[in-house]
Amino acid sequence: MEGLTPGEKIKKLRLDLGLKQDDLTNEEVSKCLISMIERNKRGLTWSVAKIVSDSFNQYYKNMGKEITPEYLMETEIERITKEVKGELKYIQSLLDTGKIDAKLMTPIFDKLLGLVNKWELRMEKSELLFLRGKFNYLTYQYNNAIKEFTEVLAYYIEDKNYSQVANIYNCLGMSNQMLMSIEQAITNYTLANNTTLHHDISNGEKIRMQSSVNIIMCYRKIKRYDIALQHISMFKETKWKDQKLLQKYNAHILLLEANTFRDMTNFERAEQVYGKLLEIKEELDDEMLFLVYENYASTLLNTKKIDRAVKYIDKALELKEKVKVYKFSTLWIYLTKSKAYMKTGRISKVFNVLNEGLALAEEYNNIELIIEFHFTLIQTYVFLENYEKAISHLKIAEKYILQNKIKTKENDLNIFFAEIYCKTGDTEKSVDYMLKVRKDYFALNNE
Repeated sequence: MEGLTPGEKIKKLRLDLGLKQDDLTNEEVSKCLISMIERNKRGLTWSVAKIVSDSFNQYYKNMGKEITPEYLMETEIERITKEVKGELKYIQSLLDTGKIDAKLMTPIFDKLLGLVNKWELRMEKSELLFLRGKFNYLTYQYNNAIKEFTEVLAYYIEDKNYSQVANIYNCLGMSNQMLMSIEQAITNYTLANNTTLHHDISNGEKIRMQSSVNIIMCYRKIKRYDIALQHISMFKETKWKDQKLLQKYNAHILLLEANTFRDMTNFERAEQVYGKLLEIKEELDDEMLFLVYENYASTLLNTKKIDRAVKYIDKALELKEKVKVYKFSTLWIYLTKSKAYMKTGRISKVFNVLNEGLALAEEYNNIELIIEFHFTLIQTYVFLENYEKAISHLKIAEKYILQNKIKTKENDLNIFFAEIYCKTGDTEKSVDYMLKVRKDYFALNNE
């Protein structure tokens, strides 16, 4: 859709001021020329635009306004495009700093979407949708983020902007991961990786490193530690060119390797890898050091080294307010701290920490952590033989697990139910839940 041409703009300004075409003329610009420009029969040159703007400003100066040659020569669609680009730059700066106010941002997005649709600004619309996807992700609206990223993906594929295509696949994977749709997340991370391999992309290595780390994290989520370790080995064996970037991601890889050995209960290997990270702690930023301390503390708790675990929990908490990792990344420390309190018999403190962490997980809409906090509370109530409270938390966890189709958590859910009903004497319900866990050996293969 076209807006006002420079000539149409001059005519509108002239009529708004009640001027005649003669009022804009001088020795160099005739009435005939003004007429032809207004009727789009002649183009507007810089020299004529300067003369016409000076004529307008004789009237506008008393109104505290000024007309520039640039404004006259600029078409309406160029003006709108410039305005939209300025707003997009402003939004990007807000997202970069983390200063996100949903009440402020939502009307800005709505206004800009109206403009890009009205003026058919395709490139600006794709950038707007991408930024709105990032906004939704950062405000924990993951389903909305997926919707925006999916829509904008089609634009960038059509434009063959493969750098953005790969970036969006990573963003989709991150959103899937937060919703615990792990298989879909792995698919999108793999697509991001493959896109950089099949196309010459300037930031291809960075995207590949990021997607590789994310894939490892996903396989850890579904407890496929063997595949996670395979991908860790592949990352180490890859001949990366950007050594500065590699140094940053190497720390991530070492942490994932240590955590994987820990979760496989190979605590000796885990401690060896954590040791490597602690040896280079001066080279790590606060974010990475926080994660190292928190995860190492969890390992020490598992090996009953309580005093050392508490020491590293305290070190992590000292860094907690300084780190810039997403807020939900710091919430695992609440679970680790609750385990330390549990092992030292301070039950009241266990509940305080878990309830505080659960409230934050709900605020950030982190489904995985919401379930983790409920499960930990359930285990605590079972320990105290408060089965009524345990069941109430189980039903909440069950709702999250079933609504989001989180298969990896279903066994734990059913075992908790079976355990509690067994302990409360309800054998029939206990057996029902146990049967949900084990395989039916009489079932036909094709059923």
